[in-house]
Amino acid sequence: MDNELRRMAVAEKRIGWRWSPVRAASAAMAILGIAALLVALACSVSSIRANNARCLEAFANDEHRSLDAFFQDPSLQDSLVQAIDQCSR
Repeated sequence: MDNELRRMAVAEKRIGWRWSPVRAASAAMAILGIAALLVALACSVSSIRANNARCLEAFANDEHRSLDAFFQDPSLQDSLVQAIDQCSR
């Protein structure tokens, strides 16, 4: 009996890591989890940019100007910098 267990251990060692349904399901869940995390990260970055753009547009509308006017007129650039600072919070 002891020799049989040793032979089975040696055979499993030679075969290496064997797939079982539980291991396959765990690997699939890990891959799906990583994919979901990456998608969430990509969506959050794009939504931050969109929110900043909306905030700056709202600031420009409150000042009754366009964003291009803020970039072209040096006297308005200070207020644009303040708006960018406020929108980034």
